[in-house]
Amino acid sequence: MSRSDKFRLPETPLAEGESIRWRHLRIRPTGLGIGMMAVAAASWVMALNYSVNLAYGLAFWILAFALWAMLQAVLQLYGSVPQRVASAECFAGEQAAVTVAVQGKNLRERRLYLRFVLPDNGDEDFRQPEMQLLDTRDEAQQVVLHFPVPRRGMVPVPIVQIYTHAPFALLSVEAFLRTPWRVTVYPAPLEGAFVAAAVGSGEGESVTRQGRDDVAYLSPYQAGDPLKQVAWKQYAKSGKLLSKQMEEEASVAPDVISYRDYVGVASRDVLAGYLCRRVLLAEQNRQRYTLELPQHTIAPQNGQRSKALTALSVL
Repeated sequence: MSRSDKFRLPETPLAEGESIRWRHLRIRPTGLGIGMMAVAAASWVMALNYSVNLAYGLAFWILAFALWAMLQAVLQLYGSVPQRVASAECFAGEQAAVTVAVQGKNLRERRLYLRFVLPDNGDEDFRQPEMQLLDTRDEAQQVVLHFPVPRRGMVPVPIVQIYTHAPFALLSVEAFLRTPWRVTVYPAPLEGAFVAAAVGSGEGESVTRQGRDDVAYLSPYQAGDPLKQVAWKQYAKSGKLLSKQMEEEASVAPDVISYRDYVGVASRDVLAGYLCRRVLLAEQNRQRYTLELPQHTIAPQNGQRSKALTALSVL
């Protein structure tokens, strides 16, 4: 039996929106709990040997208290629903940040800790990051958990551990959950020379001008954009600042960022890194561009940055 099999975590699958039940829980006594059980056993032995009624009462009282404490500890986790709120943008080789929230009844009475369980190839069986307390006493009921993402693509989130020893620290109740959550990891941008491929006659042509005041599309607002270009109607509806790109500006042929610019590159990861860097530079410089990939082309449009990087993550 290998070390990984010997110390395999008792994880259980958890569907999206499913609450924690008995089958997810693992209950273990803490040092304090073991000490109390030892006192109860000693009291029971003393009562049997010396017929001390007070010792009987003490043993039964400790046992009843331990059972009640176990029930209260189980209720800390039972019925709670862990949910992924958001995932921050991340590139290969960085740390992915996932915001996790917990929903359920009587959250203000719960004291829960969360973390990702990360496998490690070193001497330790599992490299366990520090657990974060889910503050359920206030309205903030979210924590941000991190894990490394060495490669691009749709990466599954590691096992989520939820743990508590409240309210009396006699027992530890925990659950190791295998969730269906995934994060989109963009390729790491790479710098490399390229030779621009020939563009077809109909590719990259300017659009027909309809007037200086016609809006071609909306792009995310950036510091320095004139206030007259802000799409205030969209801001009132969605709360997001967007800048109007006028038809006069959109009539200029966009730059074409094409996979055909790198004929000698055989690695998909390297190709995705080259294209990713050019996309990020175009977005930073507010340049209009078209991303050409083997299967499809992403033209200038709303949300082009996210769509282009997502397409490169699965190239």
